[in-house]
Amino acid sequence: MDPREKTRRLHVLLNLIRGLYKAIDNDWRKAAGELGLTPCQQHLLWILHFRNGSTLTELSEIGSWHVSTVMSMVDRMEKNGLVIKKVDDQDARIKRIFITEKGEQLQKQTLNGEKHFRLMTLLEQMDEKDIENGTKILYSLVKQLLGPNFIDFVDSTAKEIMNKKYD
Repeated sequence: MDPREKTRRLHVLLNLIRGLYKAIDNDWRKAAGELGLTPCQQHLLWILHFRNGSTLTELSEIGSWHVSTVMSMVDRMEKNGLVIKKVDDQDARIKRIFITEKGEQLQKQTLNGEKHFRLMTLLEQMDEKDIENGTKILYSLVKQLLGPNFIDFVDSTAKEIMNKKYD
């Protein structure tokens, strides 16, 4: 491939992906903000909803955060009564994070924020085959960049949603 074409392709992809991310992030901020949360806190509640009792390391891997970020986020959320830390029964060096009843109630309320996500409205207007093809590309890229554990989390929790296990 011509070096200019490689540069052009990278330029286009990086800017389009960044633009899409910024639009989604802005929508997510509005939805989370209505509940007094940040998007990261809302995301952490969802992760714990599906993987309650995760370690700080597991949360950092699923959430794509640095462990120190997870530690400070968990500390703030614990002060607000949304999560609790418990020492692992098998290994006292490990702390497990659990969602509280208050956190679970707030997580359920986040479903009402779907109206903020303009992406959902746009996807509903698109051809299903185009969405399927685009999703396959995203899966492939994310699997290569973040690894199979991340994809396993996405797939298993998506199945839980379809099986109504998340209620």
